[in-house]
This record gives sequence, C-alpha cells and structure tokens, in this order.
Amino acid sequence: MPNPTSSNRIAFKNYLRANKQKFTSGIQTCVLGEIQNVILNISSGIDTSQVTRVIIFDDGERVGLSTVLNQKQLFYVPALPNDSIIIGVGTAGDVGIKSYRGYKLDFVGDGQGIRYENQIFGLNSVIGLGTDTSLTVLGLGGGLLLPGDPPTYSITESATTVNEGQTVSFAVTTTNVGSGTTLYYNIIGNTSNADFLDGSLSGSFVVTNGSGSFSKTLATDSLYNEFTEGFKVNISTGSTTGAIVGTSNTIFVTNLGEPSYTISASTSTVNEGGSVNFTVNTVNVGDGTTLYYSTGGSMEAADFSNNSLTGSFSIVGTGATTGIATVTRTLANDILTEGNETFTFVVRTDSISGPVVATSPTITVADVVPTYSVTPSATSVNEGSSVTFTVTTAGVPNGTVLYWTALQVSGTLSASDFTDVAVSGSFTVNNNTGTIIRTIVADRSTESIDIFQLEIRRSSITGTIVATSDSVTINDTSKDVGSNANGLTFGPVQVNRDNGNATLASDWYTICGLENLPDESSIALFIDNSGSMTEATVQASYNLLVSKLNAKGITITTVTNSNEDWITPFLVDLP
Repeated sequence: MPNPTSSNRIAFKNYLRANKQKFTSGIQTCVLGEIQNVILNISSGIDTSQVTRVIIFDDGERVGLSTVLNQKQLFYVPALPNDSIIIGVGTAGDVGIKSYRGYKLDFVGDGQGIRYENQIFGLNSVIGLGTDTSLTVLGLGGGLLLPGDPPTYSITESATTVNEGQTVSFAVTTTNVGSGTTLYYNIIGNTSNADFLDGSLSGSFVVTNGSGSFSKTLATDSLYNEFTEGFKVNISTGSTTGAIVGTSNTIFVTNLGEPSYTISASTSTVNEGGSVNFTVNTVNVGDGTTLYYSTGGSMEAADFSNNSLTGSFSIVGTGATTGIATVTRTLANDILTEGNETFTFVVRTDSISGPVVATSPTITVADVVPTYSVTPSATSVNEGSSVTFTVTTAGVPNGTVLYWTALQVSGTLSASDFTDVAVSGSFTVNNNTGTIIRTIVADRSTESIDIFQLEIRRSSITGTIVATSDSVTINDTSKDVGSNANGLTFGPVQVNRDNGNATLASDWYTICGLENLPDESSIALFIDNSGSMTEATVQASYNLLVSKLNAKGITITTVTNSNEDWITPFLVDLP
C-alpha cells in the first residue's frame, strides 16, 4: 500500500482494517505528519511532528485504551464513514462500580462529526466520557482525539428546606464538558410527580461554558398533616437513566398547615371612575400560588373599566408561611344617572367558580351625575364669520364622544348656511372641555335673519339633549339688489338667486339702464354655465328681462360659455 494521500485516504483505512491481523498490536505508533492526509479536517496550528497512536479496529469493536487515556497520548481512530468504536477503560479483571467501562463513539458520515450519547461533537469540541476522561476533537474523517483531564460535575441547590409552593434552583458546574452538551436530572426520594408543579421527576438542561441550571417548583396540595418529604437530584449523562455524575444535597419539603385568607379594601365608598385596592393576606399558601376572584353584589361587567367581573392573581411570599397580593378594581364612569350600587370582592381557589375562601366588606359605588353647559363666543355674527361653542362638563371621562345639532329658532336655517354643509356632528371631551366651530356662508343672498341654537346630545345626534346654547343671530350682510357687491366702479352687481321664483326675480332691465335704449336696438347677453351658478339659478330674472326686451322689440344675441372663457365668447358679430 502506498503512503496515505488525500485521494487514497479511504482506501488506506480499508487497507489497515483488511490487514489488521498482520500487525503485532491493534495500537500502532507514528508521527502525525505521516498520516495527516488521511484526516479530512484537522485543527489549525497542530504540531504534526508529535507522536500519534493509530487504533486499528473493526467496526463496532471494543478497544481497551486505558494506557493511552491515562497517559493523555494523542491517538487517531481511522474510522470509515458511519463506523462505531467502543473506547474501553479498565480490564475484565477490574472490580468495583467502574470496572470494565466502555464508551461508544459513532463517526457520522465522512468527517461530519462524532456522536456520543445522542449528541454530535464537531472539530475542537470536548467530549466528556463519564468521569474517566475527556477527549478533544482535533481532527475528523475518522477521529483525531487528545485525552484530557476527566470531566467533573458539581451541583449546588439554592435551599435545603423549602415550603410547598416555593421554588428551588439547581446550579451545575462542570469542567472538561463541551458547551452544548445535554445533561439530565432525575429526582429521587419520597416525593412523587404530584409534588412538583410541572408534574415531572426528570428533565434535562444544556451546559454552556461549563455551567447549566434548572429549577423545580413544589406544588401546594390540600393535605395539611403530611409527613416531611425530602428529595435529592441526580445528574447523569446520556439520559435520565444514564451514568450518574453528580448528586445534590437532600432538600426537605415543609408541609404547610391549613391555609387562611383575609381581605382588606382601601376604601368602602368609591365614585364611578375611581379605584379600590383589595389586599389579600394569606397564611400557609405557597409563593406563586394562583388565586381567583369573582364579584358579588349588584354590579355588572360594564360597571368596571376592564369589562369583567372575574380574574386571577398570584400570591407573593412574604415569610416562611405568609404571602400577599393586591388587586385593583377600577370603576367605569358610564355618564348615566342610575343611583348608587354595591359589590364585594370574592376570593376563590382552583378557578373563578371554585371554592370561596374569603369575601371583602361591601363597597358602595357612588353615582357620578355629569353636568354639561355650552357657551357661544358671540350671540350675533355676520355671514362669512365663525362662532365657537365651548362645551364645559363635569364628571365626563376623557375621550367621551358627544354630539351636537343645530336648532332653528327663526328664519330658514339649513345645512347650506354653513361652510361644511352640516347641521349636526360630534366632538370629543378632554379635561372636561370640548369645542365646536360653526362658520357661516357669505351667500350674498338677501334673505330673512336666521337665529339658531346648538344642542349638545349624548350617545348620537338623536340622543338625549344634555345642554342647549344661547341663541345666535346670523346677520344678513348681502348687498341691495342692483348695488356693486364689492364697491368698485364696475360690478359685480348684486342680484338675487331666484331659482325660478318670480317673486324673487331681480329687474336686470332696470339695473342695467336698458330703458334708455331705443326701440328695436340690439344687445348681447353672456351666460356663464361653467360652475355651480347656472341659468336655472336666475331663471325668473332672465325671463323678466326677455319679456321687457321683447316689449321694446330689442334683439338679443345670447352667448353661452361652459369653459370660464371670458374673452372669446364676446367675439360675436351683432345683427
């Protein structure tokens, strides 16, 4: 067989196995550099001149390596992909609990890692073999392994005496145990699964940088005269039934006496929107125990801010056998007038419908009657101006939505009289204040004086009226028909929007001085239909003009525009 190379490394290892009987011993010696090509992955910086033991074996064979391990000699296992080897410690003649130990290593794939006790270890990781030795993985593709000091395990408990309901923590410290290694624990003693909150006597944890931890919480039961219980925790490798490598001190569990519960309240009377603190003191109730509450009396879920009559809370230990919890119940402010109500705080075990163990004194909830007022910033406003209504409340929670409606006192008030075209709406109360702004349209229409009030309502725009403002007068500031609307020499000239009503028609004939034209004259009439102001808006005034022009035989040339073009339409020849 030629010297090993990276290309013939699998064949080289097959050759060693096939010719095993030709070697005087299953452990051969060489310099690492002579076989380094056989190793697929090797740690950087390794000294290739050091002596290495080569373990020649058959798949699944037990090979005694006590001397190699004890003398911490670097050795190589020329394993083929998915081979396994049992590392033997001791001899068949050894006596004692550790006699003739064996540790099985599986070589995963071709250089993917070494499996030990269901965990895969990669390059530079540490494999702890029981309490015999540790192996640092310096090469894969087979296994280049360096024995080290034996692993050590120590376990420290946070307490050696605990009450039912309390928690004890366990800290495990290791040396020569690789990070990521899973260890297992198993509880022994005169306790059972039911004595622990998680219902289990075993479990696992992971070692990281030499440390691991776990905790166990004792269950609280309803037995008050039990004998003292005690337990220890064994730490093992591989599984909960694997080799035990550490044991805790005995932890004694103190049986609590019969539990008792008392409740005190921070007040016996509270207003809607206020809060009551209920303090629950316990004796012989385990730390962390969950208790439940329900509500007695005439209250409903909607009477509380969390919209619930039930809930739960946990007891916090204050001594060896005492505990405490505080629960706050906040009353909703429903802004309804309904009279005083009462309730009690009821403590239960097991569930919200479980046994009642304590009931608070009766709490009286005083009805808060809200008040409302609304004040306008002015009682007389011109068209085009605004009026601000300030709503002042008492006993109304922040964020409450109220509503407003405009009430016509006199005139012809409508939505079109306001810039937002609305006669109702809503607003929000914060710090007992809200505002509504109403801006009046400047419509230049001659009309009657409008007077209105603002009504404040609850629940909706048709809800209960809770306040009404003083009356506000809208002054008609339109110009007289025929006068310049803006005071300039040339128009625009104020006329009515008659909407086809002859009684509201403006006399354009007279306004424009057309009575001075000779009979059978000719005029041009420009009609702009580009916006909201259409011919129909002044139809009665137009009809009146045409009738007077026809009476004098005056010819009318009509130009209609829908594009706001104020020049081109006038470029028309008159007859």
